[in-house]
Amino acid sequence: RRRGGLSVGVVSNTEIQDATPAAMIAHTRRRATYDEITQQFFGFQPDLLMGGGLANFLPKGAPGAKRRDETDFVAKFKGEGYAFASTATELAAMPGDTKRLLGLFSAGNMDGALDRKFLKRGGVSRAPDQPDLTQMAAAALKVLSQYPNGFFLMVESGLIDKYTHLLDMERAVYDTIMFDNVVRMVRDWAKARGDDTLILVVADHNHPVSVVGTIEDD
Repeated sequence: RRRGGLSVGVVSNTEIQDATPAAMIAHTRRRATYDEITQQFFGFQPDLLMGGGLANFLPKGAPGAKRRDETDFVAKFKGEGYAFASTATELAAMPGDTKRLLGLFSAGNMDGALDRKFLKRGGVSRAPDQPDLTQMAAAALKVLSQYPNGFFLMVESGLIDKYTHLLDMERAVYDTIMFDNVVRMVRDWAKARGDDTLILVVADHNHPVSVVGTIEDD
């Protein structure tokens, strides 16, 4: 909403303060300054912000909080008229006329498709009701498309990168499939609107797929 009424949304399944989502709005010399990045999110006030990273929105002393001060940014966003969702169920129940939305579904990074849907590992025991990236993207389109002068939306499947750093190819593949589903959904949404939407699909950087023949099966 900064120029010509343009609406802004940022969605990721990583911590929302991670490099790519943070770079959409914040400016800092160190990517690890999550408290500062969260404060800059509030200063900019995008119309929609969804992902993990709840810990740096919570005030010092709150359960699971990582902030070094006592500022409650969830409360501050709510005070500015944002609806708040912390689970997939709450996200699905959002009223259709919601125009400002903060969704934080995990203290840190969200869990990937393989853990959430099949293995029930990672942080699923602590946050069993996390939305899929497709659900977050669909909710974002529903919110932002209400603005008459258009919108910018960044949707990141950031766990692909994190899994591939670890050569965790099973999890990386499942999240790549999930991201492909997101692209298909957005293309179908755009096609129904005509030719008024530009979709760009890029990698923040590419990874090799390494096969190392020195593993010990035991």
